[in-house]
Amino acid sequence: MKILLAFSNFKIYSASAGSGKTYTLTKAYLKLLLGNDSPTKFRQILAITFTNKAVAEMKTRILESLYSFSIADNGLKPIPLFVEICKELSLSAEQLQKKSKLVLKRILHNYSFFEISTIDKFNHKIIKTFARDLQLSQNFEVELDTESLLEEAVGQLLERAGNDKELTEVLIAFSLEKINDDKSWDIAYDLMEIGKLLFQENHSTHLEKLRSKSLKDFNTIKKNIASQIKSIEKGVVEGAKKLLQEIDRLGFAPSDFPRQTLPNHFKKIVGGEFNTKNLYNNKLEQNLIDNKVLKATDKRETIHLAALVLEGFLSIKQSLYRRGYLKNIYGNIVPLTVLNEIAKELKNIQDERDIIPISSMNNLLSNEIRNQPVPFIYERMGEKYRHFFIDEFQDTSKMQWDNLVPLISNALESENDKKEQGSLFLVGDVKQAIYRWRGGRAEQFLNLLTNKSYPFVVKPEIRTLDKNWRSHDEIVNFNNEFFTLIAPILKRDAYTKLFLEDCNQKTNNKPGGYVQLSFLEKNLENKEEVYCNEVLKAIGKVTSKNHPYADICVLVRDNKKGMLLADFLSGNNIPIISSDALLLANNEKIIFLISLLKVIENENDKEAAYQVLNYLAAIDHETHEFISTNIARLEKLFSENYGFNIQNLRSVSVFNILESAIIQFDLSEDTSAYLAFLMDEVLVVERRDGPDIHSFLKYWEQKKESLSIAAPDGINAVKIMTVHKAKGLEFPIVIFPFANSIIDDKRKKKKSWVAATEAEKNLGLDEFLLNVNRELLDYNELTAQAYIDESKKTELDSINVLYVALTRAEKWLFIISEEGTDIPSINNALSYSDLFRYYLHESGQRPNNEGAFAFGALSSNTDDDVQSAEIQNHINYITRGKEDVGFAISTKSSQLWDDEKGDAIEMGNLIHLALSHIKTVDDVRNVMEDLKLSGDIPVDFATHIEQKIFDVINHPELCEYFSSDYEIRNEQEILTTGGESLRPDRIAIKGTQVTVIDYKTGRPSPSHKHQIARYAQILKEMDFEIKYTIIVYIDQKINPIFP
Repeated sequence: MKILLAFSNFKIYSASAGSGKTYTLTKAYLKLLLGNDSPTKFRQILAITFTNKAVAEMKTRILESLYSFSIADNGLKPIPLFVEICKELSLSAEQLQKKSKLVLKRILHNYSFFEISTIDKFNHKIIKTFARDLQLSQNFEVELDTESLLEEAVGQLLERAGNDKELTEVLIAFSLEKINDDKSWDIAYDLMEIGKLLFQENHSTHLEKLRSKSLKDFNTIKKNIASQIKSIEKGVVEGAKKLLQEIDRLGFAPSDFPRQTLPNHFKKIVGGEFNTKNLYNNKLEQNLIDNKVLKATDKRETIHLAALVLEGFLSIKQSLYRRGYLKNIYGNIVPLTVLNEIAKELKNIQDERDIIPISSMNNLLSNEIRNQPVPFIYERMGEKYRHFFIDEFQDTSKMQWDNLVPLISNALESENDKKEQGSLFLVGDVKQAIYRWRGGRAEQFLNLLTNKSYPFVVKPEIRTLDKNWRSHDEIVNFNNEFFTLIAPILKRDAYTKLFLEDCNQKTNNKPGGYVQLSFLEKNLENKEEVYCNEVLKAIGKVTSKNHPYADICVLVRDNKKGMLLADFLSGNNIPIISSDALLLANNEKIIFLISLLKVIENENDKEAAYQVLNYLAAIDHETHEFISTNIARLEKLFSENYGFNIQNLRSVSVFNILESAIIQFDLSEDTSAYLAFLMDEVLVVERRDGPDIHSFLKYWEQKKESLSIAAPDGINAVKIMTVHKAKGLEFPIVIFPFANSIIDDKRKKKKSWVAATEAEKNLGLDEFLLNVNRELLDYNELTAQAYIDESKKTELDSINVLYVALTRAEKWLFIISEEGTDIPSINNALSYSDLFRYYLHESGQRPNNEGAFAFGALSSNTDDDVQSAEIQNHINYITRGKEDVGFAISTKSSQLWDDEKGDAIEMGNLIHLALSHIKTVDDVRNVMEDLKLSGDIPVDFATHIEQKIFDVINHPELCEYFSSDYEIRNEQEILTTGGESLRPDRIAIKGTQVTVIDYKTGRPSPSHKHQIARYAQILKEMDFEIKYTIIVYIDQKINPIFP
């Protein structure tokens, strides 16, 4: 038993939406920094939150506060937080100002010790420290894309089929079972679904128990379950036959029973109907209990018959539910059989690439590091934390919390050499726990708040932030009343009490505000379109009151609805920002580039060719004619019109292909963010999978629905985002359409682990993975309890999502739902629609002239600085200079000229190519061999080209620059301060002196002199001394010119 200390450095803040959580955290952090004599106190503080945005916000607030404190003139205009901290720390303004200045200076000079981070980043830091102990490479990387990782592992597993006999038999059996169940034989989807469990913390401890099981073990379990199922089926058929025989023996015919329901029930079972949903969906059981067996006109005594049949009926029913339970177990055992094999493939990929899936970090810490002595962990890390701040605690998973507890316990329950104890500051809100699917545990925080459990000897001091600083009065009052009224919908008492007691926020001198509830007719055919139109109307109301688009955020439950709205609003000329609108796959230039890659990989891909031509036609052509004319001559079009040579690019990396395309097709303006993001992704894929087109296109097909650029600040556009992404954010105006979600949606596929009963002990497993459905209520007590628990948690999830959605607004809130049923009690509510209608009925609200229910009044925006439609700052995507199209035309158009002249131009290009690989005379032979092997230089031309190269290298005015005395840079890209990219053919460097050489064909031109002069000027600005600039004309004779 723990002995509780009489005082507490362990504080818990229950912070409802808009209650000043970040302000409270910042203030507590600053008091800890400034209430101590050491200006390096921050090195002992670890603050943890759950998003990079939250980290940036907290760091910014702390640094800005320290800066404002350090320059504060509190006689002129006191800073409220400054005054509060002065008072609470008993410091004078001068003392606090001086301390703030010193602490700020120390933080900036030791910024890496200013430890405010996400929990994943902190975990990464610890794992990095113990990498050698964990047999990890010091250069390991964290893999965020677990789905692609899993897909690759499943692919490798399936490739083993045919070679691994035992695995092959399992996979074939799995396919055949799917066929028998009238499902597709393809098991890849099922393996992907079961494989996802490996990355979910909610399943990790359960799966750990299965690690020791082999394929043989699982096969034994499977056969055992199948045997029991067959035995039950045989037993119930025999039982049903006996009952039918007994009914007949007692002198009753099928026609004696109403609609022949009773005999037909048993006949179905004899005929192989074992589905409990189909068999037990009537009043037959109750009629047997009530002795209502025969038709009403038949007055024969049936007490004995009813008792006899009821006993058999219940026995068969119990057996069939037992069968249903075993079938549920069996359906999950089959894919679980190969889960260990998938895990092995994942481990092989991780080891091969030195990667750790982000979802595995908590497990790794829990299994390998958590039980190490805390002083040892700190010694290895080189740091020691005494004070902990944890934000959004309701989203902290059990494993994350268990991993932190030893570090926190060491600080809270011990003293340093100055007799000072450490501290813990937790902030959260159970009503905003919406990440259960990611491991978040609302009960974990709830248990701390209600003193049910705490892991330290220090008892927490619990405080509630009860004032809403975000929203105007009407919104605060609406949410208080609404959530208090609907709280009884939650079947768990602790959840109900939470909303009853916690939804009584005080307002904060922000009068006004507006809430509008509107409802669509229930059975509309074009319901989605009507929802979109209602959103458009709401936006019209907002803008008519002088509010900019940027004030508006439309919240949706899922991305599908977000995409629908994005398309609709864009089609109605409403500027939007959404993950869908910012998808790379929706940008026309990105579509063009991806299609171009497809054409280069497969010249017969007509769909990709059409996309390419459709984009080019839109620039300066009549579309249909342009496409029909060029669909069969793409390569010629590219080379003649754009200087883009497909043949030369087939053997180069995707990055170089795309960079060339961006340059030659003038794509870099206006869409630089999209291009930069795409090129970053290309580099990631090249580093991981290689530079070939096929690897990148495969990656693109997997990820194109999720790759999007970050939304820039300052754009006057309507935001569209999911409720989950909006958590922690606030917006002046919120529109919440499609507000008709089912509270406990049984259609969603869920799985739960349930302990084995005595009847399953012989199967060799302590617990089973089950599909969650209503039939769990009838299997046994354990499954029934699992179903009820899951249902209660799902209810809380749904109400919490609704709470988050309705508490994001500062000024106006529009809720668009649909007509629900009139329910007599809150317990009859099935959807958000029912909850809204119930609230309006109970509060006696009446609709306005528009048929909507309004609270408060719309007010005009008085701000003068309504934002412009676009931000003005634009950074171009930087590329090298564009290739000369004329030069490219000559390369691929020799058939248009006489053969002799065409060959000469082609020869010049090939000589240019070879020279780009040569640094000294010793390189010539090897370079020529490589270019012949790669097919870049035809064998017929090779001898002539090699002689020409020697003519250049041995020219008396040039030979010096092909010696080893110079450092040579061939085609070295130079980036100017203005963002221009230049690429001279050859730079020869000796000391600070450089000679610039450029190769040309054809007649001398003034533009050639201007170009090389530009190179020289830029190199001068880089502090090089220009020795010579040389233009080398490669024709029948080698003609160097020194301009």
